[in-house]
Amino acid sequence: MKIVMKFGGVSVADGDKVRKVGTIIRKFHKEGHRMVVVTSAMYGVTDSLAEIAKKASHGQKESVREFMDSLMLKHKKTAESAIMDERILKHAMEIVNARGDELRNILLGIAHIGELTPRSKDFVLGYGEKLSTPILHGVIEDLGMKSRALTGGEAGIVTDDHYGEANPLMNVTTLQVRQALAAMVEDGIIPVVGGFIASTQDGVQTTLGRGGSDYTASIIGAGLKADEVWVWKDVDGIMTANPKIVKSAKMIGTISFAEAMELAHFGAEVVHPKALECAARYQLPFRVKSLKDPDGPGTYIVTEVKVKAGNVVKAITNINDVSLITVSGASMVGTPRLAAKVLQILTDEDIDVLMISQSSSEESITLAIPKGSGTKAQNALELSMLGSKQVREVSVEGGLSIVAVVGAGMRGTPGVAARVFGTMAKNDINIRAIAQGSSELNISFIIDKEDGKKAIEALHDDFNPGE
Repeated sequence: MKIVMKFGGVSVADGDKVRKVGTIIRKFHKEGHRMVVVTSAMYGVTDSLAEIAKKASHGQKESVREFMDSLMLKHKKTAESAIMDERILKHAMEIVNARGDELRNILLGIAHIGELTPRSKDFVLGYGEKLSTPILHGVIEDLGMKSRALTGGEAGIVTDDHYGEANPLMNVTTLQVRQALAAMVEDGIIPVVGGFIASTQDGVQTTLGRGGSDYTASIIGAGLKADEVWVWKDVDGIMTANPKIVKSAKMIGTISFAEAMELAHFGAEVVHPKALECAARYQLPFRVKSLKDPDGPGTYIVTEVKVKAGNVVKAITNINDVSLITVSGASMVGTPRLAAKVLQILTDEDIDVLMISQSSSEESITLAIPKGSGTKAQNALELSMLGSKQVREVSVEGGLSIVAVVGAGMRGTPGVAARVFGTMAKNDINIRAIAQGSSELNISFIIDKEDGKKAIEALHDDFNPGE
């Protein structure tokens, strides 16, 4: 098979883990699979790059020097413990050190200017993958395989210039990915592509947004018309619930893209929704594989799954800590553009809206947003809307949780909502807001955070979700 394999930051967090990734790649290479490998930055590096870029913009040059010393030592230790051959190690470290020098100069330049633009921030954030890629490439060669290290741009991924969350130009990208990688793959060479980063048509580096390495794997899979994309995790696959909350949670063998995207949006952080959306568009089968059990089947994500009789719910998930914004006023009735205005204000403030619920009277609209964004959202909405005479009040409340019940079997099955809310009533759990899409794949509701665990356990016991 032609496979795109993606390994996340936890997978390449230290030398032993990188070496294990190399042995997994060797196993499937020996079995005759042709593959492309996509790697993330080492665990925690992208976050630390974002933090040091901000410090640099405030002129903290000494912080930059201390950070760079620590970052380079981290990668040096990883390479030395993962690559056995001295010649290969030396070559990998030459690349790592050269890129480290580039990053140091860029950060010091930002510190001199005292300004961090979206474009320069993207350039800094991409160095996590630029430093991890030559190390994994070296491990693969050390294990006896032919490999080549590339950035996302070198692999053919072209985007617009929406820095921070660039959008791939898929028509040109699929063509360029094929031109850059197809012959290499057919010759048995394993391209190691740094995820998350790409470039504009002018060659300026961009990033695909957080979780973008999954997206990179989908994009490359689409360009190469891969048989499957495998995302490697330290879990068995997609579970019916968070096993830390529900001890009886079990792995889901097969799930549809639509169901997986609903789960991903509501807290099941296994595969990024954009990666799933891209794979669904190109009918590219996805598989979540376990680093602990490489031979295991994992969870297979496909376009459509036949629903077995009686299996109404596929999984239950939650977002554990959210805030609730309520915009209310009698003059909102019959004002259809008001909801759009509310959403636009929050978009302009870079606040993600997780769920929307509106009363049938149209006197209020309720939005769930991430924890910590409540005050910012309230201030922006009050500033823009309280003077309009349509809005009477903007209130915010924290300490809440979204619970989502997901499953294709819910579609067209009467009584599911009544059963969900009946379960909540039996367990004395108060529901604050409710939302259900027309697809009927998902029923979402908001409850007090302290009731989250009890709610998920009760629903899991009642529905016994799975295939």
